[in-house]
Amino acid sequence: MQNDVACLETKNLGLWYGKFQALRDISLAVLSRRITAVIGPSGCGKSSLLRCFNRMNDLIPGSKVAGEVVFDNKNIYAPDVDPTEVRYRIGMVFQKPNPFPKSIFENVAFGPRINGFTDNLSNVVAQALQRA
Repeated sequence: MQNDVACLETKNLGLWYGKFQALRDISLAVLSRRITAVIGPSGCGKSSLLRCFNRMNDLIPGSKVAGEVVFDNKNIYAPDVDPTEVRYRIGMVFQKPNPFPKSIFENVAFGPRINGFTDNLSNVVAQALQRA
């Protein structure tokens, strides 16, 4: 079909936490305009794989990735790719709240700030907290 175009693809992806290999030789294509499910038992690597898609594993000391994750025809693990930009373009929704290790204000202000809203940031944060 025409729509069977990969929007994200892994090629021989491997992930280690120290000496423990969490993912081994994962090659898959996530197709545009399709629903893709990652299923398996607890501890099999589902969340680790998803964290590879937006480089969240970079934040875990001792983690190492091999292989490629291609998004928009570019390996997101290439040296010239900014992980923050990757995370901006490939989001993740957590089962449990997972705030940044900053103040409540900074966590609430993060979204508006990276989207260029700097005027009246205090008011934006206050209104968001009142609505929550």
